[in-house]
Amino acid sequence: MTKDLRYTICCQLTLADLESGQVVSTRQVQEQVPSQTAELNEVFADLYEQFRSPQLLGLQITSIQCQLHSQEYIVEQTR
Repeated sequence: MTKDLRYTICCQLTLADLESGQVVSTRQVQEQVPSQTAELNEVFADLYEQFRSPQLLGLQITSIQCQLHSQEYIVEQTR
């Protein structure tokens, strides 16, 4: 049996509504993203790559939740 740590990254995006290149309003959106790591540098890089757009004004990690998944492997022995 192996145990894999998995994470759920909860974040808040601040997005701009643009008209002719000008910010006319902003809104906040909550997102949950699965991740293989909780290393903040990697998490921020992954989130920025995923949500990158001209409308993105802010990105805030609100929580990181750890989940433990167990997987069982059956090994066949041959003689």
